[in-house]
Amino acid sequence: MNKITLAIPSENEEGDRSDHFGHCPVFTLFDVENNQAVNIRTVANIAHGAGGCMKPVAMLAEQGVNAMIAAGMGPGPFQKMQQFGMDVYFADLNSYPDVNSAIEAFIAGKLSMFARGQLCTGSGNCHH
Repeated sequence: MNKITLAIPSENEEGDRSDHFGHCPVFTLFDVENNQAVNIRTVANIAHGAGGCMKPVAMLAEQGVNAMIAAGMGPGPFQKMQQFGMDVYFADLNSYPDVNSAIEAFIAGKLSMFARGQLCTGSGNCHH
């Protein structure tokens, strides 16, 4: 199996997950090799400005990320991730409140791919 580099939207470096992709303060990145999480690190999210949530997607792609674990995101970033070849997995915050539980669930094969019906559509209409 090839190395997978994943990102998780996070509130801080201590491992608390953020409920939404676009406005998290940091991303926790990790690699999966031989069914183990290795090289766990954080990178700061970047200011959105013009381009909105597309800038963080491009930054993550530059970091080598090829998969995302999120509780919520809009259709624009979701589509951009797909264009970059990133798989997007859904992990609700009630079941997986911190980075470690989300990592364990991913490695155990418990997370499903993000479905279009789970995307946020704006105006507070989110399923997370």
